[in-house]
Amino acid sequence: MNAVIRLACALAVALGLAGCYVYPYPAPVPVDPMEQPFAAATGALQDVGLTVVTADRSTGTLRGTRGNVEGIIEVRMRPDGRVGVEMKARDPDNKAPGLTDRMAEAYNRRMGR
Repeated sequence: MNAVIRLACALAVALGLAGCYVYPYPAPVPVDPMEQPFAAATGALQDVGLTVVTADRSTGTLRGTRGNVEGIIEVRMRPDGRVGVEMKARDPDNKAPGLTDRMAEAYNRRMGR
């Protein structure tokens, strides 16, 4: 009797698995390595109080202004495949000292660093 129960259980499992179908795993969607750094740079300009006036994804250049103060962030792919970020500030009247450092801090915060 014990052998009959085992056979019945094995048959039930085999029939249950016969109805299963394994779907192919979809290929991962390629992620643009510039996407997160570009978004973080845009947010960083806003975080330091600048209005984003230029955000050109094709060149990786972002520009934000507030009066005569201007912050520029360039996001570029390096030859080694890593993303490079360069920040500059123009402040002719010295109204926003340390702007480049504040942009870098805001950018790093948004990148989770």
